[in-house]
Amino acid sequence: MNRFKLTIALVSFCCLFLLACATKVSAATNLAIVSSVATQPNLQQSITNTLRTNPNLALSDIRVQVKNGEVDLYGEAKTGFQRALAQKFLENMDGVKIIRNKISVI
Repeated sequence: MNRFKLTIALVSFCCLFLLACATKVSAATNLAIVSSVATQPNLQQSITNTLRTNPNLALSDIRVQVKNGEVDLYGEAKTGFQRALAQKFLENMDGVKIIRNKISVI
């Protein structure tokens, strides 16, 4: 009986966790649509800083262009995984609508 109660508690906790994650993703998606021209330089600086300071990425010659929430990424990555990871870090960032990943793998 004790294992049954623990199993029910664990399943309930997992459901609550998944619900909280889904709510956070939904809220982040709605916020990403809102963007203004005045925040574009700040967005570009924020994106560049995020990519350059991340210890999991080894990107060289990284360049970021932002226009109306559309982000173009340029530079070089050592692996395809790092190229994809650079894009993943930016997908839920406020103000980012579209990401064009033009990072080449060397």
